[in-house]
Amino acid sequence: MRMRTRWIAISTTLLTAVALTAACGSSSAQPSSNAPAGSTGAKEPIVIGNVGTYSGPFATQYLPSLHGLEAWVSYTNAHGGINGHQVKLVSKDDNNNPATSLQAVKQLVENDHVVALVDVTAPGTDSAWAGYVQQHRIPVVGGLATDANWLQNPYFFSTNTNPVGILTGQLVLAKRLGSRVGLFLCAEESACKSAEALLPQVGKSVNIDYVGSQLVAASASDYTAQCLALKDAHADVVIPEIDQATAQRVIASCATQGFTPKIEVADITPQILANGQFDGATAVAYTPLWFGDNPLTSNWAATYKKMFPKDIANSVATLGWQAGVVFAAALTNAPAKVTSQSVLDGLWRIPPKSTFGGWTPPLTYTKGKPATTTGCLWHAGVDNHKLTAPDGYDFVCPGT
Repeated sequence: MRMRTRWIAISTTLLTAVALTAACGSSSAQPSSNAPAGSTGAKEPIVIGNVGTYSGPFATQYLPSLHGLEAWVSYTNAHGGINGHQVKLVSKDDNNNPATSLQAVKQLVENDHVVALVDVTAPGTDSAWAGYVQQHRIPVVGGLATDANWLQNPYFFSTNTNPVGILTGQLVLAKRLGSRVGLFLCAEESACKSAEALLPQVGKSVNIDYVGSQLVAASASDYTAQCLALKDAHADVVIPEIDQATAQRVIASCATQGFTPKIEVADITPQILANGQFDGATAVAYTPLWFGDNPLTSNWAATYKKMFPKDIANSVATLGWQAGVVFAAALTNAPAKVTSQSVLDGLWRIPPKSTFGGWTPPLTYTKGKPATTTGCLWHAGVDNHKLTAPDGYDFVCPGT
């Protein structure tokens, strides 16, 4: 399974956001066209759209998020819908192509008449249509908030954190493992490299010694130079911000050089669990943990497993349900005919710093401004080939 945190189009705006943050303390299925279909009630159904990269190398990475959203739609409709409205989901695959993604969003808005985009997993393509949804006042509720649009666009309503919050949360968790942190970053994506500009400032904001990063390519056969560079920098913790297959090869290469630091991974996959070199590793998750006996996620777990029994859930498997919870909260008093403006008005009415029963970190939505989020994340770990929740099932905020 390929899992990497995608830092797309990170600009100098993020550098400013760092200062503000510091100050504030595997399924093979394809996306469905309708899941589930139709409306059985007297009120018109609420039509929501979804777009994501659900084919190619990111299929197993992002499909669990879509499946989580489909599970939420199914559960919601089975329990009366939203204020008597059934929910209809129309989902499209953009194949990680910006032009395809833009066309998909236009079809959703102009042909399918969706009132919102919910749980978008298109961190490499959403810049192609960010201006379009702003122009047409279409709210984007939840998804992978790993690019600058979630910091800048007032129609992007994050349901978790943002790029600065993710990096902050990663380095805060890394402090538990050691004091000097280095990263392996993906060489294939120029935007991924942009994270390098953020890291020194984020490290300073959380009082950790960031010793540098090394670019690695999935196609490379040897990582000796990169391993020795971080070894010579005396890194005692490394974060492989790369796909997990490459991460395993990098860590194995480092071990042959006598470099065996503590590890914080981008995601804990079955392959990572099976690899003894990752015992004791930690990871952050943007959404509630996808494993264990957590009362908060019990409805998600039961519905998800029933609908997608062959799935290998990952850290984004609860992402779609999380987005659905926030969307439903915005329409608690949904009118007879729901429009995009109804959704926007409902989002802006949500009380500041709401956590939606623990499904999200504190969120504040203000008309005309980007969403205000925090660096609060969920913590996971590996202990003797098993997933653990070192801080329980609640999110953890920097400084707490």
